[in-house]
Amino acid sequence: MTENKKYNGWTNYATWRINLEMISDQKFHLDESYIDLCKKGDPYKLAGELEEFVLEYLLDQSGETLTYDYACAFVAEANFYEIAEHVIHDYELAHCGNCNDQLNYDTSYDGYCSKECANEDEVLLTHEKG
Repeated sequence: MTENKKYNGWTNYATWRINLEMISDQKFHLDESYIDLCKKGDPYKLAGELEEFVLEYLLDQSGETLTYDYACAFVAEANFYEIAEHVIHDYELAHCGNCNDQLNYDTSYDGYCSKECANEDEVLLTHEKG
């Protein structure tokens, strides 16, 4: 049994390395299924999808070899829930809090893409439903 230690603020080295090189890097692009999970803020489901993405990528790169077996053992040490929370957080920072459009930081308004979205969200938050 290995002892997990914090690494650069992450659960362990495997979590940090996989996030750095496979999730945050250019190899990973959010497609519609990942975007839906980010919008829903569902880290459990997203964690499973990210782990599957990593394992499929590794299999495509190496085939079913001893190298792949070692890579899978490394992947098993990663905390994909932590990575998913990070991906969702980054998504939320980069998208409008009302309509989910991509933010342009030069023209955004405190997490909203426009003054209209900020005002609409404020109205929705301050008025009772019903």
